[in-house]
Amino acid sequence: MENYFNYYTEIEERFQQCRGTLTLLSPLDWALIESFQQAGIPLEIVLRGIDVTFAKHAKRPSKTQKVNSLSYCSQAVLSEFERFQEGAAGRHEAQESQNASDQKERDNLIQMMERTAAQLSQVPARVQQAGLSLPQGFFETVAGALRSLTQEVSAASKLDFEQLEARLSMLEEKILAVLVAALNDETLLSVRSEVSQELNRHRRGLKAEHLAMLERKMMSKKLLERYGVPRLSLFYMPLN
Repeated sequence: MENYFNYYTEIEERFQQCRGTLTLLSPLDWALIESFQQAGIPLEIVLRGIDVTFAKHAKRPSKTQKVNSLSYCSQAVLSEFERFQEGAAGRHEAQESQNASDQKERDNLIQMMERTAAQLSQVPARVQQAGLSLPQGFFETVAGALRSLTQEVSAASKLDFEQLEARLSMLEEKILAVLVAALNDETLLSVRSEVSQELNRHRRGLKAEHLAMLERKMMSKKLLERYGVPRLSLFYMPLN
């Protein structure tokens, strides 16, 4: 699990280091990092893409336009990833954490999942207050599924974080599907408009398939935040 969190923090630190300031990453930047991770782009490739972007920027005669967003690095990251794939055909790098069996790490993960399950149980009141009509006991069922998964984590002899993340993502996708089905067209269009406006100034630097993935992720993030639904992901579960 440590490797999953390091993916985010090391990218953030490298971007800040290259820029020379402690600039906070935007929600778009975080969503972009998530899309890199889910696309299977190794951490070292993303860091290399950031370095290449800033190196090219440093050679430009005019420095009036600064690299203010991680999206400026996306093309370089994707180019580096293509080269990596060409030179690493047939190789599969192990992504499993070497410390997965560490009991302290397991305990922390269990606490995170239990805390998130408790938060899910509080969502129905907020959803009802917002005027949404959802299937009876839906969030209680999802919370129960998360608690069952927590018991599996507790009993497993060896943890597979990649598989765990996939199962958590499936639960989150079910929540999103139910929310979208309960929303009226006006609300959905409003959220889509917000996402589109945030992405407008970054569209030129992204490939179509990458942009589509980013739009879906930002749409999901905004819907969950709007109704106070906790993220079911190892990246976003509360640490304390």
